[in-house]
Amino acid sequence: MSAPVFPNLAGVITLSDVKQKGSGSYAADYIPWAKVMQLLNQHCNGWVPELITNTDDTFVHKAPNGTGFLCIQFVNGDYCTPVWPYAITDNRNNPIPVEKISSRDIADSHRRGLCSAAAAFFSLAFELWAREEVMAASGQAVEVLPEPQLQQDAPKGKPAAVSKKKGQSPEPPPLDSHPETLIVDELIAKCMDLIQAKLDRTAQVAWIADKATKWSLDADGSKLKQMNADQLQVCVDELSAMPPLKS
Repeated sequence: MSAPVFPNLAGVITLSDVKQKGSGSYAADYIPWAKVMQLLNQHCNGWVPELITNTDDTFVHKAPNGTGFLCIQFVNGDYCTPVWPYAITDNRNNPIPVEKISSRDIADSHRRGLCSAAAAFFSLAFELWAREEVMAASGQAVEVLPEPQLQQDAPKGKPAAVSKKKGQSPEPPPLDSHPETLIVDELIAKCMDLIQAKLDRTAQVAWIADKATKWSLDADGSKLKQMNADQLQVCVDELSAMPPLKS
């Protein structure tokens, strides 16, 4: 009997599954372990996580430097994945010496470790580890980190004045100097500033996805550039009314 093919769960998570903890430079996107398990139970046809014991029949394995780690694998009947080591760490991500590991340390690292192993073997939520785009609930792709999109939204500078010789007919102004185009560029710039000042990374993605769904902005590329002046003004007014982002 041939071994089963591991389920491929790439693309299963949606934007609504992604949460964030911390703030500023310490902000981190994640999916709660309970949601990971729910998706595994729904899509993985009996594959369940299991901790491998060491020679003393305990779950904590000892590294050469004395710190501890877990060994996780997924099992389905007579079949199992390779073993996935996962360090037992403190809240600063430092490995903990075996003699100082508590039951809480084991439980917390187990929850994080099974999420890591699920990404490794089934590609579940691999997007967060690889920093790739996550699908919104509507099925529209939205970048996990909105900064690249915001950067490409930067409006072009005003064109330099066109010089002309005496008696020469004036040339038509460049397209970007059209009043409506300048207004849109200014609104985009203001919107970008407000998004970064009022929303954290997860909220930025969710906010952009909400507007894209509401106004059917389904073309590739920047969603802000797909908005008209009225839509951008709605965004500016909405963002302006929000409280500043806490640092």
